[in-house]
Amino acid sequence: MSRSVANIARRLLIDVCKWRKSARGIASEYSQMKEAFVTFDRVGSIFFYMLIAWITCLMAYKVQPYQPSEPKWVNGQRTKRHFENRLYYTGIFLILFAVSVLRFDIGNDYRQYTQTAHEAYVGGYVVTEFGFNMLVKVLYWISGGEYYELVFAVFALVTLIFFLKAFIVQSESFSQSFFLFMTLGLYFQTFNTVRYYLALSVALFSMRYVLEKDFMKFVFWILAAALFHKSVLLVIPVYWLASCQWKRWHVAAGLMVSLVCYAAQKLILQLALLLYPSYKNTIYLEGGSSRVHVLRILAVLALYGWFVWYTKDKLKNNPCYQKIQFYGHLNLLAFAAGTFFSFLPVVTRIVYYFSVSQLFMIPLILQNIDDKIVQKRVGRIIYAVCIVYFGVFLLEAHQDGVGLLPYRSWLFETQRYHYK
Repeated sequence: MSRSVANIARRLLIDVCKWRKSARGIASEYSQMKEAFVTFDRVGSIFFYMLIAWITCLMAYKVQPYQPSEPKWVNGQRTKRHFENRLYYTGIFLILFAVSVLRFDIGNDYRQYTQTAHEAYVGGYVVTEFGFNMLVKVLYWISGGEYYELVFAVFALVTLIFFLKAFIVQSESFSQSFFLFMTLGLYFQTFNTVRYYLALSVALFSMRYVLEKDFMKFVFWILAAALFHKSVLLVIPVYWLASCQWKRWHVAAGLMVSLVCYAAQKLILQLALLLYPSYKNTIYLEGGSSRVHVLRILAVLALYGWFVWYTKDKLKNNPCYQKIQFYGHLNLLAFAAGTFFSFLPVVTRIVYYFSVSQLFMIPLILQNIDDKIVQKRVGRIIYAVCIVYFGVFLLEAHQDGVGLLPYRSWLFETQRYHYK
């Protein structure tokens, strides 16, 4: 009897071991299938982003620049060039707006924004600015519910309008500025921290008023942007400083101040936390700037230095000298902020306020190279570097802190975020 019981127990133990082994195999296969599906979905999203960039850049290339004193209207009708350009502008905007507004849970802070919008709507504690809070309340009141998709849509709308308007009005080449906007990943980064990128687009748009010495309009637009992200207030003194004529001793003094601030980083950090108390006891205090971004700034500064050497004395007689110098100063300040002030919380956001001028600076340099052969060679190098940069950006876009892959749309999702 005891032997039969022992045999039955032994068989049960063997069966259980086989079942566990089989279950582990099934779980392992399921895990591998799930990982393969995620990888396939990510690769598909990369091709989708590349397709969007290729189509819109091709449309931007089709935009024909206007000739000096060329009329846009003749006998009360648009000229053919004006009509076609407006058509391409509209097409680019609609494609980018659709991709942005239809996304779901894309970006490292999408879910956080849905919760913040809920707290702002019900009167809870939030650290967001007055403009964001009031916009959420108005939109939720109009729509009759917490439709956070509408909030993201409004931010995408305004951000794209300011970026594209800046390229049309201020850039020497709309197609080149737009190409940089896409391949440097700035458009796709607008899916993250939507308040900040709205402020960044307004800062870029407002550069024209600094160059025109129209400081009333400049301050007005920056104050309006500060209703959504107060960090943009920093550009008021910095843009004015960059527009001034610098001498060698100015650069030397700036370098000394940067070194002193780096040495007294604990004191500077305490002062920064007075402006942003919400960063206390958070991971943001670790600071740190993007090395890739700093290297990109260095590359642009090298291009600027080469251009100054290449043009030599001709540059000061160039009508674009003021613009080129302004953008050069901003990139120099961006490099200083990204290195000597790397200990500050989310310093990359500060750096972008200065380095975003590259969207204007690079086309301006290219357009002012007199030798067409040299111009084409430099242009090809820039295009090649940007394409490689875009590829690397997409390959890393799934990582924590970015969260741009895989692309998902609420058109095909049943999931929503609900808060009580």
